[in-house]
Amino acid sequence: MSIAWSGIPQVTPKVAKEYGCGVIVDVREPDEIQEVHIVGSVAMPMSEMNKNADDKSAAWITKFGLKPEDGTSEKTPIFVTCKAGMRAQMMAELLASCDKTHVANIAGGMMEWEKTMPADT
Repeated sequence: MSIAWSGIPQVTPKVAKEYGCGVIVDVREPDEIQEVHIVGSVAMPMSEMNKNADDKSAAWITKFGLKPEDGTSEKTPIFVTCKAGMRAQMMAELLASCDKTHVANIAGGMMEWEKTMPADT
C-alpha cells in the first residue's frame, strides 16, 4: 500500500522490506546510523545531499553505491528513510530529479521501522 506526497510514493516499512529487489537508502547522519540501522541499507547522509543539491548530473550519487555496476539503475526501486520521514522526502525528491524514477519514502522513517520490523535493525 502506498500514498503519494508531492508525487513521491509513501510506503510502509513492510512493503520496502518485502519488495526484494530494491535498495534502502538511509539519509540520517552517521551518529544516528550508529545507534540503529537497517541491515543492508546504504548510508547517504543528508549533509552530503546539501553539499551536492545543485548537481543534477547524479554523478555524486554513485559514490554511495547507487550505480549500475552495483546492480542499481534508473529502474531499481529506491526506498528512502530517515528518523521520521521529512529528510527522506527531500532526498527522494532529489533522487527523482536525478532520473531515479522508482523512488519511494518509507512512511514514518526509522521510528516506524523499529516499531514494525525490530528484528531487522
